[in-house]
Amino acid sequence: MNKKIIAAGSLSFIIIFSVFYTLQNDTDVRNSVRESLIETGLKEPISRPYSQDDNTPQAYFAYQTSINQIIADRSLVDSEPLPDELLILPGHYVFQNLNYDLTKEGLYRFYLPEIENQQRIVFNGDVDSLLSSIAWIYSHGNSDNNKSIKELYDKALHSKIFGTCDNISHWIKHVLDDHQIKSRVVQTLTVENWNSYNNGHTMIEIYRSDFSKWVLYDLDNNAYFSANQIPLSLLEFHDAVSKENYNIHFLADDTKNDISNFKENNGYDYAFVAESINSNEDTLRDWYHRVIQVIIIPDIDNNYYFYDQKHRERIESYSNQYKFLEYEEFIQIFYDQDTSKNGN
Repeated sequence: MNKKIIAAGSLSFIIIFSVFYTLQNDTDVRNSVRESLIETGLKEPISRPYSQDDNTPQAYFAYQTSINQIIADRSLVDSEPLPDELLILPGHYVFQNLNYDLTKEGLYRFYLPEIENQQRIVFNGDVDSLLSSIAWIYSHGNSDNNKSIKELYDKALHSKIFGTCDNISHWIKHVLDDHQIKSRVVQTLTVENWNSYNNGHTMIEIYRSDFSKWVLYDLDNNAYFSANQIPLSLLEFHDAVSKENYNIHFLADDTKNDISNFKENNGYDYAFVAESINSNEDTLRDWYHRVIQVIIIPDIDNNYYFYDQKHRERIESYSNQYKFLEYEEFIQIFYDQDTSKNGN
């Protein structure tokens, strides 16, 4: 009899302990129990001195490494609803029945917490503002890699975009093409030991008529580069990296990585890898030293490169689309302003 009582007592203790442990450690179960108690009248509803109705619309302007709050202007009487397009012309626009002056080019964000987010790029020809805006919208990850160009545009109306370097470079190329800005997607490759995740990089070059030259932008890392106060092309950056003689200029100061969702199909989390690359300027320079070794410019059918002949067989084993050019021919085709292969 005593043994049965002891056994029953032990079982009751285990059940009570399990219920208590579950309630303490499982948020969903705890919330479900709380809601059930409130519905049956056994527990008073939680009363708070605030609610969603207390939230008010907010807006800010983001450009390069700064954010500035913008205040609704009650004096504006000619405001229009925010267009359902990512890039809009300067003007006066309405968000949540409030009027805002959006006459300066760059990225504008509007939010009413728990209700609505909106963001627009005001663009009227200032390429630097456009690139800074894209850099603010985009962070490194892969959750949006499979989205179409239209889907990326649609998501960017109200959210950040998370993709890899190839993804962002082709998206910005599409944006630039839509506005008749000459650009091309470019690539690099390391000749060091290869692995499955860290062998090269994809960026974009833009032909800047104000500098009369191609200028390289690494939108994946919010950066462009200069030496002696002159912005660098991919060709020039390749040489500068080997000599460790260049400056990095940042186009945005947003969250660099999509830490929570940057995962491989098998569940592997890339957060450690990503932070080892772009945590600060020193780690980024170390990474550039690895991946900016062979420069590659895609054409219609092939990806053309130049490098030391002794590495040719190995480089071309990386992709059957890699085609070798002598240095002089590479320069003539891709950096002679009068040729037809200098972007679209």
